[in-house]
Amino acid sequence: MGKRVQASCLLVISLLFVILSASFMAAEGNSTSSDADKINKAYGCLEDKVKGKCPSLSLEERIFSLLAIGECKEELLSNSKDEECWPKSDCKVKPTAQAILALNGANKDTSRAEEWLLSQNSTPSEIDWFLQIESAEATTCNVDYSGNSYQVSIDAEKKLSSNAGSCLSLYGGDYWFRISPSCYDNEFAISCDKPFLTTLLFKKKTSSTIHVSQKTNSAASEGTTIEKVGSLCFSKGGSCDYEGSLWAALALNSLGKDVSSFMPYLITMADENGKYLPESFSYILTGYEDFRNELLLKQKSNKYWMESGDKFYDTALALYPLQYETPEEKTNAVNWLLESQDNEGCWEGNIRNTAFILYSVWPKDFAVDEEDERVDCESAGYYCMSEINCEGEVLPDYSCSGVFKCCDTPIPLETCEEMGGQVCNSNQACVEGRVEDSPDLDFGEACCLGGFCEDSAPVEEEVSECESYGGVCRTNGCFDDEEESSYSCDFTTDSCCTVKISPKKSYWYVWVLLFLIGLVAIGIVFRDKLRPYWFRLKSKFKGKGSGTGSPAPRRPGFPPPSSRIPLRRRIMPRRIIPPQQTPQNIPRQFRPSVQKKQKSSKELDEVLKKLREMGN
Repeated sequence: MGKRVQASCLLVISLLFVILSASFMAAEGNSTSSDADKINKAYGCLEDKVKGKCPSLSLEERIFSLLAIGECKEELLSNSKDEECWPKSDCKVKPTAQAILALNGANKDTSRAEEWLLSQNSTPSEIDWFLQIESAEATTCNVDYSGNSYQVSIDAEKKLSSNAGSCLSLYGGDYWFRISPSCYDNEFAISCDKPFLTTLLFKKKTSSTIHVSQKTNSAASEGTTIEKVGSLCFSKGGSCDYEGSLWAALALNSLGKDVSSFMPYLITMADENGKYLPESFSYILTGYEDFRNELLLKQKSNKYWMESGDKFYDTALALYPLQYETPEEKTNAVNWLLESQDNEGCWEGNIRNTAFILYSVWPKDFAVDEEDERVDCESAGYYCMSEINCEGEVLPDYSCSGVFKCCDTPIPLETCEEMGGQVCNSNQACVEGRVEDSPDLDFGEACCLGGFCEDSAPVEEEVSECESYGGVCRTNGCFDDEEESSYSCDFTTDSCCTVKISPKKSYWYVWVLLFLIGLVAIGIVFRDKLRPYWFRLKSKFKGKGSGTGSPAPRRPGFPPPSSRIPLRRRIMPRRIIPPQQTPQNIPRQFRPSVQKKQKSSKELDEVLKKLREMGN
C-alpha cells in the first residue's frame, strides 16, 4: 500500500510540474504560427472584406479581388461600357487592361475589350531610330525603299560610305543610318554581296543611350533582309500613356498577342517613369536578365520595393514576374510581408494591396469554368515562363499562374564567353558596348558585348531615419502592438512605428512553487528514513527554554498558573449532631459514612497559604 501511495504522489507532482512548465512557456510567448497559417489568415481577411460587399468596392478593388479570390466578376462587368472598356463613364487604358487580365483569368471572353485596347495605339514622338548593316568583311549593299534603290559600301572597319536617299542619313561616326521620322512607315529591303546582318537601333531623343531591337535579321550573300520601324504606344487624350501602356502590353501578351512594337517606347521612357516599376513589366515581356537585375537592385533595406510611395503595392508588382523563381531578394521580401500583416491578416486593411500581394506571391486558381480541366504545367514536367523565352511550343492544355505560359522547351542561352563578351561585376559598368543575357552570370554581374568593363563609384542606399533605428514607416497609423516615435520617414504623412517595449514579467513564484513541491515529494518518498531526524529535531526544540527557567510543575486538579485567580479561604459549615444521637444509637442505614481522617487545621492553613502564594 505504501508504494502505491508513493507512486500516486509522484504522478500528481509530475503532472503539476508539466502543467506549470507549459504555462510558463506559453507566458513567455514561445508559440508561433506557421507561414501557411498567416497566408490562410490573409485570404480569410480578404474574403471577409469582399464577399457580399462587391457593389460597394472601387473598380481597382473589384479587379484585384477577381484576380485573387474569384469574387466581384458580375460587378466588374457592370462597370464597363458594353464590356469594351472601363470605367463606364470614362474609358481608360490602364483599368481596361487590368480588367482584361482579371476576366481572362476567370475564363470570360474579352475579345471586344481587346479590340478597343488595340485601337488606342499611336506613334511616340520621343524616339529616334537607326538602321545598322554589318558584315565580317568589306561588302557592297543595295538599300531599296519607296520604289528607289541606293548603293552603299561598307569597309573593313564597318563604316558606311554615303547616305541612302532622303530617309537614311549617316550617323554615329558613319556606322549607322539615321531614319527620318517621316519614313517610319517605310519598309527597307537590304541585300549585300557578302554575308551580312541588319538590325534596328533606337534611343530617346534626349539620351545618348542606344538600345538594340529584340530582333536581328541575317542573310547570306545576295540574300535580302527587311527592316521596318515598329514604334507604338497606347495613348490617352492624344498622347502616350506610359503606365497604361505597361498594363496594356502585359494584358495583350498574356493573350498571345505580339507586343514587340510597344517595347521600344516602354524601354526608352523607363528612366523618367521609374515610379511605375517598368523593370517588372519588361522582364515579363522580354525575359532579359538585365531587367531582372535592375528590378532586384531596387529593393529597399533588403525587404521591400517603394518607387510609387506605396511599399505593399510596389512589392507585389516587383514579385509578380518572380512567381517561378526564388532569388534571395524574393525570400527576404516574403518574410517581410508575413511580418507586416495587421491583426486581421491583411496589409494595413487595404483590399487592393492585400489582393495584389496574394495574387502575385501566393496565387490560387479561381477559374469559374467547370469544364476547364487543364493540368498544372510544372507538375507535368514542363516550364512556366514568359512566352518570348519559349523555343519550343506553348502548351495551352497546361496551366501556369498569372500571365506565364507553359512551354515544352526553353530557349538555351549562350555563355558570355561564347558570345565573345566580357563579364562585369556588380561594381563595374559596361562602357561603349551593350549588355546581354548569359546563364553563367551571378547576381550583379553583366555580360558586356562590344565594349569593356570599367569600375564605377558605389551607390549608397538611402534609408529613412525611422528604418535606421529599427522602425517601420506606415501610411495608416501604427498597429496595436506598436507605438509612434518621433523618427522621420521618407514621406511626412507616414508614421514611424516601433514595437512597444513592455516590462518583462517575472515568474519566480512558479519556480518557488515547483521547489516546494519537490521538497514535499522527497518528504513523502523518504518519510520513514526522515522520521528519526524529525523527532530528534522536534525534541531539541522542546528541551530548550525561553530563557526564564523551566515552568513549575502543576498539581493535579489545578489549572495552569497563567489562568489562576487569587483564592479566598472558605469556611465550611460544620454539621452538628445532637448529643442524644450518637453513632451507636443511630440505626445503621442512617449512619453517616465513615470519613477518612481529616487533616488538622494547621495543615489546612499551610495548604491555603501555599495556594495564595501561587496565586500571587
